[in-house]
Amino acid sequence: MLGWLTHAFAAMCPAADAESLTRYSVPMSGAELASRLPLLGSVLYLPAPRPAQPDLPVFTGWLVARRELAPLFDTRELMAACMIGAEGPREWIDCMDAQGRPCARLHLLPDTDYLAWDALLAESRLLPVAPLRPERLVCRAASATLVHFRRRRVGALQLLETVPLAQVSALGRGIASGVARASAVELEPALG
Repeated sequence: MLGWLTHAFAAMCPAADAESLTRYSVPMSGAELASRLPLLGSVLYLPAPRPAQPDLPVFTGWLVARRELAPLFDTRELMAACMIGAEGPREWIDCMDAQGRPCARLHLLPDTDYLAWDALLAESRLLPVAPLRPERLVCRAASATLVHFRRRRVGALQLLETVPLAQVSALGRGIASGVARASAVELEPALG
C-alpha cells in the first residue's frame, strides 16, 4: 500500500538518499503563508519557543486566535526539506524569520492535502543537497500539535485559528508522535 507513497516522495526528492537532505527555498511573508495554510488540511505544527507576551500580538490586517500561532507571522521565507530515511519518506517546511532563524515548522502527514502542499512550494528554488545531520532534522519547538488551520474575517481583520481535526490516520498520528519525541516535546491534543 505504501509503495506508491514512497515512489511519490522519491520523485519529489530526486537527489535524496539515506545520507542527504533535499531542500527548497520560497520567499513568503507570514500574512501570505497564513492565507494559504487552511488549504493544507491536517499538518503537524511545531512553533519555536518565544518569550511570553501579555497580550495576543496583532499583525497588519490579521489576528491570531491563539498565542501559539503568532510565530507564523514572523515568516519571511519557507525552507522546505525532504528525505527518505529508514522510517520512510519525510517532508517538512521551516518558516524562517528575517534573521534566518526558524520560527515554526510544519510537517507533511498522510492526511495533508498534497496538492495544496505542492502549490505552497510551487515558486521554490532548489538549494544544494545538504548532508543529513541531526540538527537539520530536529526542530527546537515549544510544542507539537496536529492542526487544521482556518482563516475567517472578523470585522476588517482576518483571524487565523485552528479547528478540531475530524480524523487523523494511525500512520499520521505515528509520524506526528515520532517527530514530537525527536523534538523533545509531547504531542498535544489538537488545537481548536
